[in-house]
Amino acid sequence: MTRGEDTKQTILESGLDMASQLGLEAVSIGGLAKKTDMSKSGLFAHFQSKENLQIEILKHAADLFAADVVVPALKTKAGTGRIEALVNNWIRWTDMLTGGCIFVAASTDFKDRPGKVRDVLLRQQEAWIDCLRRMAQSAIASGDFREDIDCDQFAFELYSLLLGFHLYYKLLNNKDIQEHQRKALKRLLDDYQRSP
Repeated sequence: MTRGEDTKQTILESGLDMASQLGLEAVSIGGLAKKTDMSKSGLFAHFQSKENLQIEILKHAADLFAADVVVPALKTKAGTGRIEALVNNWIRWTDMLTGGCIFVAASTDFKDRPGKVRDVLLRQQEAWIDCLRRMAQSAIASGDFREDIDCDQFAFELYSLLLGFHLYYKLLNNKDIQEHQRKALKRLLDDYQRSP
């Protein structure tokens, strides 16, 4: 990695941390320059605009998400075990971020704001939902899920469970949330499983 690539990586890591705490919209060239002890012009040279900076932070977060959440889950045998691994990885990943899931926060910031940042975020969320749908399809193929299930419905229910966990854990600081999440996930998986 070149010195310029190292610097950009450091900027993106600091930007992700800032976006996790304050929201992606709050990340600016000036604020990030101050946090990284860089000049505004030096940081601007890497991204050319606040919009490009925000897009690069989202892409950096997506790369980390894939490496920390999706790829390790895919190494687990297809079926409910893989889905459980994915959920556990997602919870660990959001816990590693100081403020919570950047994609959840950015969805609120950019839901009504057309533009390139929203377009990138939308594609990322569509890919995540498709990943959840494919997890259900692999659970059908493995024999863990019934063949007649609606994979779109499963993706909706699983993502809703994760978003609920995020709210209870990060905002409400609910002490029992991990037990509630475990029970809710078991109930969801049981509902889709093939009868013995």
